[in-house]
Amino acid sequence: MRVRLLTLLVLALCLGGCTYRAQVRRGIYRGPENALKINASVLVISDENIPQELFIGDTENNGLQSFLLETKDGVTAAVTDALGTLFATAEAGSANLRAGYPFWADVTVKSGLTRTPCEWETPAWAARNEGLCTVLTVVIRRTDGENIAQAQASRWQEFRTPGLAAAVRWLNKYTLIFSPVLTPIYMQSKGHALRKQFEDNLTEALQDITAQLAQQRTAFESGLQNKMPETAQNYVE
Repeated sequence: MRVRLLTLLVLALCLGGCTYRAQVRRGIYRGPENALKINASVLVISDENIPQELFIGDTENNGLQSFLLETKDGVTAAVTDALGTLFATAEAGSANLRAGYPFWADVTVKSGLTRTPCEWETPAWAARNEGLCTVLTVVIRRTDGENIAQAQASRWQEFRTPGLAAAVRWLNKYTLIFSPVLTPIYMQSKGHALRKQFEDNLTEALQDITAQLAQQRTAFESGLQNKMPETAQNYVE
């Protein structure tokens, strides 16, 4: 009886504190350079709306475990690299630097596991299994705050628990005494797969967003012209 109680106590402690944490990697974006770049610089605001981390609950274990993806640096770098294929210069920095750039980018990102389709990515009848949905929005504004262009893209991919994680989960179900050892293996395997899929979703969404922004080139050119100082028509020598 004491052994059983001790096992349940250890299990409860493990389940209550099992959180996978990983950082979204830098340098994940891969996309073609725009043949004719916009001759301007853009600042990706890194300290306002880009989340510091994304929380993804583990629905297979009744929410007892969770996955935390540290997204700020990785997402900021990916967006900066993507806009660098469209603008002459793209840099990341805090909001107080925006006055030094003709354009600045406001970025928001959301992601989570869901059984419903992620906007237009897949028809409702196809979303029978759980998938990772990622929605990315990029708003380009001029220094004075005027909205110049906006693009949004989403990706939904069916998420399949890796074989190792599935096997460990099955063992956990029938051999609770080994849970303190098996649960971290499960979390590491599934967490790694979630991070990788989020990075894939983010890259594909950014490829879509750069294509949308490229189609709005005239808006950027107009924004640059409107930013030029007016001539002093009333000047008399």
